[in-house]
Amino acid sequence: MLSVLNRQRLFLGWFMFPFIEIFGRQIPVYAIMAILGAAALCGVSVIFAKLRGKVPAEDIFYMLLYAGIGCLIGSKLLYLIVSVDVYWLDGKSLKENFRYWLVLLTSGGLVFYGGLIGAALGALRYCTHFKVPAGDAFETVIPAVPLFHFFGRLGCFAAGCCYGKEYDGILSVTFKNAIGAPNGVPLLPVQLFEAAGNLLLFAVLTFLYLKAFPKLSLTGLYLVCYATIRFTLEFFRGDDIRGNALSLSVSQWISIAAFAFGTVLIVKKCKNREILSRGNS
Repeated sequence: MLSVLNRQRLFLGWFMFPFIEIFGRQIPVYAIMAILGAAALCGVSVIFAKLRGKVPAEDIFYMLLYAGIGCLIGSKLLYLIVSVDVYWLDGKSLKENFRYWLVLLTSGGLVFYGGLIGAALGALRYCTHFKVPAGDAFETVIPAVPLFHFFGRLGCFAAGCCYGKEYDGILSVTFKNAIGAPNGVPLLPVQLFEAAGNLLLFAVLTFLYLKAFPKLSLTGLYLVCYATIRFTLEFFRGDDIRGNALSLSVSQWISIAAFAFGTVLIVKKCKNREILSRGNS
């Protein structure tokens, strides 16, 4: 009989394929997971909009299209800022540098926080232009964001990017065909830990949304909870392509800012509710 450790590694091995073959073509599993995550985000958000009715489902859908464009731009831009050491090839022509930049822009490398910021700006642009209440729109969409991220981290695990530190224990995984992670080295599966945290966060936010919890900003709660998860897990990451400053990664500094901003949103929502309740009493 297989030991517990061997069964665990055999099970996880099914998910550790960077590519799958469809009709003779290799398709990145990361891309498939991203598409599934985006579809889940759109589907759940539209359903939530129809359930609560504060923002038309059509507006939520089109807002997410704007958010998707912002997400792609922001995630790539932050990746270039924090991980690219050379932005200009000295001694090379303008044409060669242009080709170099095309490779940087079209090859892998996306940063979630950059995507989150870009998506928020894209969604805000839609709400401003079409006069949609941004607060209600964000509260409708935000519970499904961790679900999108859950699929994204499964894609990271399949590709081997965003990997954890070297660790040879019962929870370790060893990649054989990874694109980003070192192959043949037992590592901590940080991607799966973050995926689990996002799935739990999705469940909590969905419960509160469906219960129409009135005294709490779901956007603020999401930022506080995810920032805590991300800040903690960054200590267990083994990849260095994230940028560092004063012993903390760029993502940890952004987590601190996100935590602070989320706290402000929660406090502001609570104060507004108190003022409203006093006025009605």
